[in-house]
Amino acid sequence: MNMMRGLCAGLGLLAMLRPACGAPVRAGPSMAEQRIIDRQISHIADPATRRAVQGQDMAWQMTTFLCQNAARRVLVRMGSEPHRFFLQDAGPGSQVVASAALVSGRGQFLRAGRGIEWVGFAWACHLDPATGHVAHFDASPTGPVQAGP
Repeated sequence: MNMMRGLCAGLGLLAMLRPACGAPVRAGPSMAEQRIIDRQISHIADPATRRAVQGQDMAWQMTTFLCQNAARRVLVRMGSEPHRFFLQDAGPGSQVVASAALVSGRGQFLRAGRGIEWVGFAWACHLDPATGHVAHFDASPTGPVQAGP
């Protein structure tokens, strides 16, 4: 009996240490966050569009369905047109899921009333994993975005 208890305790310790010993740990949404994402996707009427959205990576889904509305308020205060911003850029890794509590990245917005002037910014979306809601959204300008080729 003591041997069995010791074996079970050892296996439990091994399971707890496994991530610390090099096993990959995948950052992703909490259950509450996933429910919000799934609900938003289920409201997409066109089946082809719904499948295309489901095929997007988790960083894109979390950014789009959890962070975008909170970003709008902050970016408008920074001078953005309300519906002319992107929480990504053309570079790799422009959206990163650090954990269920933090998604961050680089983006750009169209400055209001200035013709075509795009401004780059870095952002962090702090989430409450228990509710799936944004606790705080931070953004800081990084400068003008250079026109493409």
